[in-house]
Amino acid sequence: MINDKGHTIFVEKYRPTSLKNYIAEEHFKNKLKSYIDQQDIPHLLFCGSAGTGKTTAGKILCKNIECDALFINASDENNVDTIRNKVKTFASSIGFKDLKVVFLDECLDENTLVRILRDGVEQNIVIKNLLDGTDLVKTWNVAESRVEWMPFKLWDKGIQDTLEIELENGEVVICTPDHKWYVEDDNGNPMIVKASQLDKYNHILSP
Repeated sequence: MINDKGHTIFVEKYRPTSLKNYIAEEHFKNKLKSYIDQQDIPHLLFCGSAGTGKTTAGKILCKNIECDALFINASDENNVDTIRNKVKTFASSIGFKDLKVVFLDECLDENTLVRILRDGVEQNIVIKNLLDGTDLVKTWNVAESRVEWMPFKLWDKGIQDTLEIELENGEVVICTPDHKWYVEDDNGNPMIVKASQLDKYNHILSP
Protein backbone atom coordinates (compact mmCIF):
# COMPACT_ATOMS: atom_id res chain seq x y z
CA MET A 1 0.00 0.00 0.00
CA ILE A 2 1.40 3.40 -1.02
CA ASN A 3 1.50 6.14 1.60
CA ASP A 4 0.47 9.30 -0.27
CA LYS A 5 1.69 11.47 2.63
CA GLY A 6 5.24 10.60 1.66
CA HIS A 7 4.82 12.54 -1.59
CA THR A 8 4.04 15.93 -0.04
CA ILE A 9 5.73 18.84 -1.83
CA PHE A 10 8.86 20.13 -0.07
CA VAL A 11 7.34 23.49 0.93
CA GLU A 12 4.76 21.64 3.04
CA LYS A 13 6.91 18.70 4.17
CA TYR A 14 9.68 20.96 5.51
CA ARG A 15 7.62 23.97 6.58
CA PRO A 16 8.83 25.18 10.04
CA THR A 17 6.40 24.50 12.88
CA SER A 18 8.10 26.60 15.56
CA LEU A 19 9.87 29.96 15.82
CA LYS A 20 13.13 28.13 16.50
CA ASN A 21 13.31 26.98 12.86
CA TYR A 22 11.57 29.99 11.32
CA ILE A 23 13.82 32.42 9.41
CA ALA A 24 12.66 36.02 9.60
CA GLU A 25 13.67 39.42 10.98
CA GLU A 26 14.18 39.28 14.74
CA HIS A 27 11.70 42.06 15.57
CA PHE A 28 8.99 40.17 13.66
CA LYS A 29 9.84 36.87 15.37
CA ASN A 30 9.81 38.62 18.75
CA LYS A 31 6.33 39.94 18.02
CA LEU A 32 5.12 36.45 17.14
CA LYS A 33 6.76 35.12 20.30
CA SER A 34 4.88 37.66 22.42
CA TYR A 35 1.55 36.36 21.04
CA ILE A 36 2.58 32.77 21.79
CA ASP A 37 3.75 33.68 25.30
CA GLN A 38 0.45 35.45 25.97
CA GLN A 39 -1.51 32.60 24.35
CA ASP A 40 -3.58 35.25 22.60
CA ILE A 41 -3.59 36.83 19.17
CA PRO A 42 -5.04 40.09 17.76
CA HIS A 43 -6.39 40.59 14.26
CA LEU A 44 -3.39 40.28 11.93
CA LEU A 45 -2.85 40.98 8.23
CA PHE A 46 0.39 39.69 6.69
CA CYS A 47 1.42 41.21 3.36
CA GLY A 48 4.53 40.82 1.24
CA SER A 49 6.04 39.02 -1.72
CA ALA A 50 5.56 35.31 -2.34
CA GLY A 51 7.86 33.07 -0.31
CA THR A 52 8.54 35.53 2.52
CA GLY A 53 6.94 33.32 5.17
CA LYS A 54 3.46 34.81 5.63
CA THR A 55 1.60 31.49 5.61
CA THR A 56 4.27 29.83 7.74
CA ALA A 57 4.04 32.60 10.35
CA GLY A 58 0.28 32.18 10.59
CA LYS A 59 0.52 28.40 10.89
CA ILE A 60 3.18 28.67 13.60
CA LEU A 61 0.88 30.91 15.63
CA CYS A 62 -2.06 28.53 15.25
CA LYS A 63 0.09 25.52 16.16
CA ASN A 64 1.64 27.08 19.26
CA ILE A 65 -1.40 28.86 20.68
CA GLU A 66 -4.17 26.88 22.37
CA CYS A 67 -6.93 27.51 19.83
CA ASP A 68 -9.39 25.95 17.44
CA ALA A 69 -8.34 27.06 13.95
CA LEU A 70 -10.22 27.23 10.66
CA PHE A 71 -7.95 27.30 7.59
CA ILE A 72 -9.40 28.67 4.35
CA ASN A 73 -7.41 29.02 1.14
CA ALA A 74 -8.99 32.01 -0.60
CA SER A 75 -7.55 31.00 -3.96
CA ASP A 76 -9.64 27.80 -3.74
CA GLU A 77 -12.64 29.16 -1.82
CA ASN A 78 -13.19 32.35 -3.81
CA ASN A 79 -16.93 32.67 -3.31
CA VAL A 80 -17.83 35.30 -0.72
CA ASP A 81 -20.95 33.47 0.47
CA THR A 82 -19.05 30.19 0.87
CA ILE A 83 -16.37 31.82 3.01
CA ARG A 84 -18.94 33.76 5.03
CA ASN A 85 -20.96 30.60 5.77
CA LYS A 86 -17.86 28.62 6.78
CA VAL A 87 -16.69 31.36 9.14
CA LYS A 88 -20.15 31.85 10.67
CA THR A 89 -20.58 28.12 11.21
CA PHE A 90 -17.14 27.82 12.78
CA ALA A 91 -17.60 30.87 15.00
CA SER A 92 -21.02 29.79 16.28
CA SER A 93 -20.10 26.16 16.99
CA ILE A 94 -18.90 24.84 20.35
CA GLY A 95 -15.11 24.56 20.32
CA PHE A 96 -12.60 22.47 22.26
CA LYS A 97 -10.43 25.50 23.14
CA ASP A 98 -11.19 28.93 24.60
CA LEU A 99 -9.90 30.75 21.51
CA LYS A 100 -10.95 30.43 17.87
CA VAL A 101 -8.79 31.59 14.98
CA VAL A 102 -9.84 32.00 11.34
CA PHE A 103 -6.84 31.74 8.99
CA LEU A 104 -7.71 33.15 5.54
CA ASP A 105 -4.74 32.42 3.28
CA GLU A 106 -3.98 33.80 -0.19
CA CYS A 107 -6.01 37.02 0.08
CA LEU A 108 -4.73 38.71 -3.06
CA ASP A 109 -5.25 42.25 -4.35
CA GLU A 110 -5.90 43.15 -7.98
CA ASN A 111 -2.23 43.84 -8.77
CA THR A 112 -0.89 40.53 -7.45
CA LEU A 113 0.99 38.54 -10.09
CA VAL A 114 -0.43 35.04 -10.58
CA ARG A 115 0.37 32.05 -12.78
CA ILE A 116 -2.52 31.20 -15.11
CA LEU A 117 -3.46 28.84 -17.89
CA ARG A 118 -5.04 30.65 -20.86
CA ASP A 119 -5.91 28.74 -24.03
CA GLY A 120 -3.52 25.97 -22.98
CA VAL A 121 -0.59 28.36 -22.46
CA GLU A 122 0.92 29.13 -19.04
CA GLN A 123 1.70 32.78 -18.35
CA ASN A 124 2.03 35.34 -15.53
CA ILE A 125 -0.47 38.20 -15.31
CA VAL A 126 -1.87 40.50 -12.63
CA ILE A 127 -5.20 39.44 -11.16
CA LYS A 128 -7.14 42.43 -12.52
CA ASN A 129 -6.43 41.16 -16.06
CA LEU A 130 -7.95 37.72 -15.47
CA LEU A 131 -10.71 36.63 -17.82
CA ASP A 132 -13.61 35.33 -15.72
CA GLY A 133 -14.80 31.86 -16.71
CA THR A 134 -11.82 31.35 -19.06
CA ASP A 135 -8.52 31.68 -17.23
CA LEU A 136 -7.42 29.04 -14.74
CA VAL A 137 -5.13 29.82 -11.81
CA LYS A 138 -2.40 27.46 -10.60
CA THR A 139 -3.10 26.65 -6.96
CA TRP A 140 -2.23 24.11 -4.27
CA ASN A 141 -5.14 21.94 -3.12
CA VAL A 142 -4.37 21.38 0.57
CA ALA A 143 -7.04 18.70 1.04
CA GLU A 144 -5.85 16.61 -1.92
CA SER A 145 -2.12 17.49 -1.63
CA ARG A 146 -1.76 18.33 -5.30
CA VAL A 147 -1.44 21.23 -7.72
CA GLU A 148 -4.57 22.09 -9.69
CA TRP A 149 -5.73 24.63 -12.25
CA MET A 150 -8.88 26.28 -10.94
CA PRO A 151 -11.17 29.16 -11.96
CA PHE A 152 -10.70 32.39 -10.04
CA LYS A 153 -13.05 35.35 -9.67
CA LEU A 154 -11.97 38.82 -8.56
CA TRP A 155 -14.50 40.38 -6.21
CA ASP A 156 -14.33 44.15 -6.57
CA LYS A 157 -16.52 46.02 -4.10
CA GLY A 158 -15.04 49.37 -5.08
CA ILE A 159 -14.02 52.14 -2.70
CA GLN A 160 -15.88 51.96 0.61
CA ASP A 161 -16.12 54.16 3.70
CA THR A 162 -14.32 52.79 6.75
CA LEU A 163 -14.56 53.28 10.49
CA GLU A 164 -11.83 53.11 13.14
CA ILE A 165 -13.01 51.17 16.20
CA GLU A 166 -10.86 51.58 19.31
CA LEU A 167 -11.20 48.71 21.78
CA GLU A 168 -10.75 48.89 25.56
CA ASN A 169 -7.21 47.47 25.31
CA GLY A 170 -6.19 50.28 22.94
CA GLU A 171 -6.28 48.13 19.80
CA VAL A 172 -7.71 49.90 16.75
CA VAL A 173 -9.69 47.91 14.18
CA ILE A 174 -10.52 49.41 10.77
CA CYS A 175 -13.68 48.06 9.15
CA THR A 176 -16.62 49.01 6.94
CA PRO A 177 -19.82 50.44 8.48
CA ASP A 178 -21.66 47.18 7.69
CA HIS A 179 -19.07 44.94 9.37
CA LYS A 180 -20.74 42.71 11.98
CA TRP A 181 -19.75 42.91 15.66
CA TYR A 182 -20.79 40.97 18.75
CA VAL A 183 -21.98 43.20 21.63
CA GLU A 184 -23.98 42.90 24.84
CA ASP A 185 -27.38 44.52 25.19
CA ASP A 186 -28.59 46.24 28.38
CA ASN A 187 -29.41 42.85 29.90
CA GLY A 188 -26.00 41.34 29.18
CA ASN A 189 -27.23 39.20 26.30
CA PRO A 190 -24.91 38.81 23.26
CA MET A 191 -26.18 40.13 19.94
CA ILE A 192 -24.83 41.09 16.52
CA VAL A 193 -24.89 44.69 15.22
CA LYS A 194 -23.24 46.65 12.42
CA ALA A 195 -20.13 48.72 13.12
CA SER A 196 -22.14 51.88 12.43
CA GLN A 197 -24.36 51.03 15.42
CA LEU A 198 -21.59 50.41 17.98
CA ASP A 199 -21.92 53.82 19.64
CA LYS A 200 -25.24 52.62 21.10
CA TYR A 201 -23.61 49.83 23.12
CA ASN A 202 -21.21 49.96 26.06
CA HIS A 203 -19.59 46.55 25.82
CA ILE A 204 -18.08 45.04 22.65
CA LEU A 205 -17.49 41.29 22.77
CA SER A 206 -15.68 40.77 19.47
CA PRO A 207 -15.75 41.66 15.75
